[in-house]
This record gives sequence, C-alpha cells and structure tokens, in this order.
Amino acid sequence: MKKLLLFTALASFTFASAQVTTNAGTFNKPAEGDTAFEMQFMPNLDGAAMFADRGATVTMRKFESADKAVRWSATLNYDNTGDDATANTYGVGLGYGIENHFSGAERLSTYWGYGASLSYEGEGDTEQPDPNGGPGDTITVDAPDATVGVGANVFLGADYYIMPKVYVGVEMTYGLSIESQEDASFGLGGGVSGMMRFGFRL
Repeated sequence: MKKLLLFTALASFTFASAQVTTNAGTFNKPAEGDTAFEMQFMPNLDGAAMFADRGATVTMRKFESADKAVRWSATLNYDNTGDDATANTYGVGLGYGIENHFSGAERLSTYWGYGASLSYEGEGDTEQPDPNGGPGDTITVDAPDATVGVGANVFLGADYYIMPKVYVGVEMTYGLSIESQEDASFGLGGGVSGMMRFGFRL
C-alpha cells in the first residue's frame, strides 16, 4: 500500500512537472490570430500606496503576426470620498495602439509601439460653508468645466509568461496630450509613466 501511494505521488509530481516544462511547444510566444486581454495597475514607484488606484484599464491585443499587434484600451475611473465638501471625480478614456514585437526569448516577449488616446474627466459639485450664513449653513459650489484630452504616446514593454498563456508585464510610456475645457482653454502636458500588467491569451 505504501509503495502504491509513493508511486502515485511520484507519478503526480512527474505529471505536474511536465506541465511547466520550458519547451518551446509549451511556452510559445503570441502568433498570428492570437488575442490577449489584460488589466493594468501601478506599483509603488513614487511613495504612493501599493497598487495605487489609477482607475480600471482593460486592454485587448490582437496579433496580426508574430511581430505585430493592434491594441484597444478602455479606462473608467470614479472616486467618491463620501464627503460633501470634497468633489467626486470621474473619468473615461479610450486608447488605440500598434505594437512591434522583437524576437525576445521563449517566455519573454519584448516590444515597442505608439498610440493615441482620448479622455474625458470632470468632478462633481461640492458643499461649502456659507460665509454669510450661520453655523451649519452651506452653499453649493459648481464644479469646474470638464476636461477633454487628446494624446499621443510611445511605449516600450515586455511580457513574461508564467504559464503557457498567462503573463505578467511592465511598460514604460512617454506621452504628450492637449487638454481643453468647455471654456475653450488649452494646455499641453507630457510625462513618463510606468505600469505593470497581468494578462492572458485565448
């Protein structure tokens, strides 16, 4: 009986090990026709809370070949503090990009690319103390005009497959954006951001 249990345990271990082999047939990189979905999050790079909230961003990647992919992304962000004196903030965004993949390695897929984005952000009204009223009297302060943004960016990233079709990744992006409020004011902004990603291929 003990020999049977030992044999079963050994067989199970061997089978499990075979499933995580590094053979190219097991951990293969994306190919033409593959589709991937991923979520993004920001690690603690600047002293903020770990996995600081940057809204929910979902990305779909469609591989036209082993070295080129098209991606679409959608972002939704809403923050409600529960305090009437602090404005609720909201934002939605859409993105489109082209990825150019390098040869990389068996589990590692590296790429660079470029893209464009469209965003809409705003905040709600707040309640502030009435300077001409008594204790507890408040007035409603109208929120500023919402901001519409159009951006362009370039990015560099890498995916590492921890399972045959599941990967974690990092990406650095440099972007420029033009933002306009409803009063027709414009602003130009830019910067570098780093994101971590978790995704899977169908």
